[in-house]
Amino acid sequence: MKKIQPVILVISALFAASMITPAHADSHTSTDASDCKPHRHADPVANSEKHLALFKEELKITNDQEQTWAAYAEKTRNNVKDIRDRMIEAMHDHPQTAPERFDRHIALMKDRLASFEKMDDALKQLYAALTPEQKAIADRHFAKMHH
Repeated sequence: MKKIQPVILVISALFAASMITPAHADSHTSTDASDCKPHRHADPVANSEKHLALFKEELKITNDQEQTWAAYAEKTRNNVKDIRDRMIEAMHDHPQTAPERFDRHIALMKDRLASFEKMDDALKQLYAALTPEQKAIADRHFAKMHH
């Protein structure tokens, strides 16, 4: 159980990070337990770059929207890097007691909330700059986000 808990936290963080960048690439669907090892996951920063490129292409960002898009993309990149770094740190932290584990879990959930709050303003600024057609595309992407 001690070895599985950090893996579950990594998977949760990767999921959260992938939801921050709304374009969803093909996901890995294997249920093989060996695939849950952290080193088997692609770097979330690289994934976010791919997702951002796909989302930008799908939105058909114009030259007039480029500055707003760049701010959104940069905030996304920084946020994903922070999430990745916190998860790597958590994987190396092995609390021994139940209260320590619970405290770590609470801290990670607070970090996750903070990452969503950071993205809120950037998303709102981007959304305000989009055309009605682009907003419909963004709405479809973010409708998939349930957390």
